Amino acid sequence: MNKLVLAFSLILSLTTSANINWTPIHTEDNINIFTREAEEGILPFRATGTIKAPLKVVLETLMDMSNKNKWSPKLKSVNIHKTVNENHMIISEYYKTPWPATDREFLLEGIKEKISDTKYIIRAKSVVNQDYSSTEHIQADVKYLDVTLEYKNKNETKIDFRFHGDLKGWMPIWLTNLIQKKWPLRFIQGLNKYISSRDTTRLSLN
Repeated sequence: MNKLVLAFSLILSLTTSANINWTPIHTEDNINIFTREAEEGILPFRATGTIKAPLKVVLETLMDMSNKNKWSPKLKSVNIHKTVNENHMIISEYYKTPWPATDREFLLEGIKEKISDTKYIIRAKSVVNQDYSSTEHIQADVKYLDVTLEYKNKNETKIDFRFHGDLKGWMPIWLTNLIQKKWPLRFIQGLNKYISSRDTTRLSLN
């Protein structure tokens, strides 16, 4: 029953994010940044671009939690609380937030889903669990965080990164606007740079 509820909620998340009207606000390094209207406190953004690596290499890099802080912007560390299986886990991501705001924690339940041989989706959303949450961080409320990867050619992968959530706590407007514009951009730039610096011939998926 729990698996059925989780599957339904994740499908609903994907459907909701897919049907949103996004407005382009910035383009840099062939990465397109979008936003949309939202109620106070909610931070929505979307970024699309191309990662210069094969689909399986990009997917494996995104699932490598032990090294994610080496390229993901402002990410201090990741703590894996529970592994249901290799495609389903509960984690905390701890983010450094620019002064004067307080650092944030994303306590997430995430799942990797294979749509086809040429398309995967990694989806995550917040969970509430006091045993896992950090008292040194403000707990963000992530409605959905979806990363869609799709084969473009043997050496390139299309990426679509979407986020909708409330970072909670006090945060100045200028910082919210900066995060909305720069975080998705730096995410894709960082992923591209990190993969290009590694020997990707050694990366593989079972």
